[in-house]
Amino acid sequence: MALDQLSSRGSALDDPTDPSQAYQPFISMDDLMDKLKALNYDDEFIKALKMRPFSRYYFAIQTNPGEQFFLFTSLAAWLVRKLGRPFEQPQEYDDPNSTIATVLDATRDLGITVDFAPNKLKQGYGRHAIYILNCLADRAMEHVHFVWKKPKPPVELEVEEQPIDDEAELLLEKIEEEMAAEDSEEDEDNLLHIDDLQNITNINKSLLEAQKQEEILESNTNSEEWRLEIERV
Repeated sequence: MALDQLSSRGSALDDPTDPSQAYQPFISMDDLMDKLKALNYDDEFIKALKMRPFSRYYFAIQTNPGEQFFLFTSLAAWLVRKLGRPFEQPQEYDDPNSTIATVLDATRDLGITVDFAPNKLKQGYGRHAIYILNCLADRAMEHVHFVWKKPKPPVELEVEEQPIDDEAELLLEKIEEEMAAEDSEEDEDNLLHIDDLQNITNINKSLLEAQKQEEILESNTNSEEWRLEIERV
């Protein structure tokens, strides 16, 4: 965000007709965290000064005013030092009014417009505190010559299929032929030849004829019936 835009926003922070005021602290805080990450605040501020890490929207809403005020002034002092200017690390027992005056003096010395009452910063959170931190972060990024770059999508490399050499291709064909020959032999073993079918048919016919002859030779008439039949004739 350009510095002139931030400066113009400084005079519009208390505009009651702007419907975006309710959401602006969260948007501005989101921008601020990206800038702090770019300025390596994790190592140079959090770890070096043994500060407690805070959430992405820490200064957007009230959680602990005393703690938030101390972190706000400490972060502002660190950003001023990033610009190569002296600023003693604030202490928790320092006079809040004196600390705020020091922060605003350093801010105005950098040409940043501040047209709101100093007591707006005493609570340590809200759009006024975020505005000051955003302006200082912008100046610090200019000082270290940081430039935002457009993200570049990763280039997908096309994998070319390696051609199969002649020897490997011949070996593959030989294996396929052997497998096909084995399958053919198994199929032939499982097939019934026409001669086998004819033999089975002949055997079945012989069995049927023998069964018929047995039925003809076998009689169900007893001897008494035969005798009566002969006498009748």
